[in-house]
Amino acid sequence: MKSLPVHLFKDSFGPFVQLLNEHGVKYQMPQVRAGVPMASSGVLEIMQAVGSAAMWGALATVVVAFINSRRGRKVIITTKENTVVHVEGLSMAELEHVLEHAKNLTAIDPGKSTAETDDDGSGRI
Repeated sequence: MKSLPVHLFKDSFGPFVQLLNEHGVKYQMPQVRAGVPMASSGVLEIMQAVGSAAMWGALATVVVAFINSRRGRKVIITTKENTVVHVEGLSMAELEHVLEHAKNLTAIDPGKSTAETDDDGSGRI
């Protein structure tokens, strides 16, 4: 079974994993050794069932839900041909096609969580 690496930056880890669970997308978390620097806050591997086209639709739904649930979120996909694709603005069909050819996926949530914002929503603590 192949896997698709997903790099999760900033506050994206929890929300992205929750969406994967809600939509039944199988994943695993590789072991991380203590004391080894990492570029992202978390890494997952999406398990790719051979010949399962439905998996791409479910993963596309997760990506769209992640982006649409909070302003400023981004998903960037690098294809096997090393083409970098920013997901914002793609149709579902285009996104599924890009995911089928993905080498890795990066999810970024640059904003502070709502618990960390003050009453005016400015993000200041």
